[in-house]
Amino acid sequence: MNRYEFEDKISDYLDNQLSVSERKAFEDYCNSNNEAKELVESIRKTLRLIESPEPIKASSDFLPSLISRINSEKKNISNQSKQKENKYHFFGLTPVNATLMAAMLVCFISISVNLIPSDSSNFQSDIASNKSIDVPTNKPSIPDENFASTFSDTSDTTSTPKRKIKLNDKIKFVKNPR
Repeated sequence: MNRYEFEDKISDYLDNQLSVSERKAFEDYCNSNNEAKELVESIRKTLRLIESPEPIKASSDFLPSLISRINSEKKNISNQSKQKENKYHFFGLTPVNATLMAAMLVCFISISVNLIPSDSSNFQSDIASNKSIDVPTNKPSIPDENFASTFSDTSDTTSTPKRKIKLNDKIKFVKNPR
């Protein structure tokens, strides 16, 4: 028997609901393990204390004073809830929380406005009028308007194809006939 089986069977042992063989194995485990024996005895002691409580005697005016105390506490709770209802709330928030929420909203809006680019029509009109616009890029600035026209576009597929080079004399391909 291991520790987990032992702990599962403690209540059955104390209630005398184990079979003879299970009871024998349980007692053997208790005899070989002092901690298990102490655990069973402490549970037995706790059960005895629970089963035989000593009656508590109260004075004759205990119940009426308890009822009056309960009623007074109910009145205090209702008065406190009325006082809390009288406080101002904005959208369900206290004034302090509403102020903090409004400040965060203003910060959010101002950051959002700064992240959105300005009107794109102004940007296009500046380009059309050749005004210099400082746009930070990783590319070097273009010194001349005709500079871009000196390079050919490598993605242009409409240009005439280059002449075919015949390498049959110099290179032997796998599928070429011999």
